[in-house]
Amino acid sequence: MKMKFVMLFLVLLMMGGCGKMESVQEQVEKNYTNADGLIHAYPTEQDSEYLSETLGLYMEYLTLVEDDVNFSEQVEVLKSHFVAQENNHSFIRWRLSENASTNALIDDIRIIKALEQASDIFGNEEYRTLADKLSEAVSSVQSEGGYTVDFYDWSLRMPAERLTLSYLDDNGAITPESYGLLDKADTGEVFSPEYYDTAAEQYISSNEVHMIDQLLIALNREKSGQPSEQFAEWLKEEWNREQKLFGRYDRQTLKATVDYESLAVYYYLHTYFSMTGNSELADEVFQHTNEIAADGMLDNAHFFDFIHYQMLVLK
Repeated sequence: MKMKFVMLFLVLLMMGGCGKMESVQEQVEKNYTNADGLIHAYPTEQDSEYLSETLGLYMEYLTLVEDDVNFSEQVEVLKSHFVAQENNHSFIRWRLSENASTNALIDDIRIIKALEQASDIFGNEEYRTLADKLSEAVSSVQSEGGYTVDFYDWSLRMPAERLTLSYLDDNGAITPESYGLLDKADTGEVFSPEYYDTAAEQYISSNEVHMIDQLLIALNREKSGQPSEQFAEWLKEEWNREQKLFGRYDRQTLKATVDYESLAVYYYLHTYFSMTGNSELADEVFQHTNEIAADGMLDNAHFFDFIHYQMLVLK
């Protein structure tokens, strides 16, 4: 544990240089925010996408550091730019676009949870009221065959016909039947299927797996009391052999199909190792992540990677 804090201090020192170190909030405002207060995906690239995913992740970070002022500002961005009214419901557009008439379950749940937590932390009941409205929209229309699905098309008034298993974070807006899919997703293989097709009533697996998806599915299963034993063993072996984890792997060969690493992958890997009692491996992941972050990976990072790294630092 001592080594963990020594490494963090050295990283922060290198990132700060000799001048005053910028806070995460200052970095977000300087590098990721446009004149309207909207956060774009890549630093200094205002033509990159504006996503509800990005907004929700920043709201999550602000609850962790208990920043009431900046959280309040992001709530105003949410209400004025992302929340739309349709058929007596309030839903969150997954991206800012004239044609965006769908939401995204995983982003909605993240924002709803951030609002609920902020209501408790900051004593603001308006946040919980908004969370309840957004949650009610999901639970009212966004289901198919008893399963909460990935999105709802508000222009066509049509739910999706799939549920991505990595989206099943704990939340009351998601039906109990949906969580049951996690319990049945263990195929006896290393990697889990990615989603359940509600029309075909079957799990769907891709040939190339994304590690963020696989880690999130394993975390969701772990929370529901369903360990992913084959995946856990493979992860430990892969880490001990390579001392790194790549972004994508082949489902059959279990070999990496790309040569890039991801700060967000390491956030979830650290979380998974910590949750499954592998604290020494979690510390190794923390150290490696700080090293590659200090070596320039943060300079042009997508906001998804940037903010996950900042949340990792808080652990």
